[in-house]
Amino acid sequence: MEWENWQLWIAAALVLLICEVFVPGFVLACLGVGAFGGALAASLGAGFAMQLTVAAATSLIAFVFLRPLALRFGFSGPETATGVEALIDKKARVTKAFDPQTGLGRCKIDGDDWRSELETPENNFPPVGSMVRIVRVESNTLIVQTTPNS
Repeated sequence: MEWENWQLWIAAALVLLICEVFVPGFVLACLGVGAFGGALAASLGAGFAMQLTVAAATSLIAFVFLRPLALRFGFSGPETATGVEALIDKKARVTKAFDPQTGLGRCKIDGDDWRSELETPENNFPPVGSMVRIVRVESNTLIVQTTPNS
């Protein structure tokens, strides 16, 4: 059995669409859409140069118009914070009392003991064992503030 050009284009399109599952980003899917365009041109009797031109143009149109829509639809969920960004707004337990002079102490979160600094040093420093809220992370120091229910 000898394959016709439109069948080869369809096979290439299917392979590209299947590979898109393993390589996210909707790049291979756009090329697959272009291959369907080449298959359409081949089925209408166009020469191979015209088939390539139609496939390239269809892929380009898919990149420009379909890919942004697919990315917005497929990746529209909230991003998951990782690293130190994941610590912001979490609670930490004070493990070493804050020094009234420097405003520095130590807090423990998720099993790690961090150098900590009060965002606004006040006269009422949180005692050891109380909970504080992490406002931000600067280098290796947690910037924290006291919570009402420490």
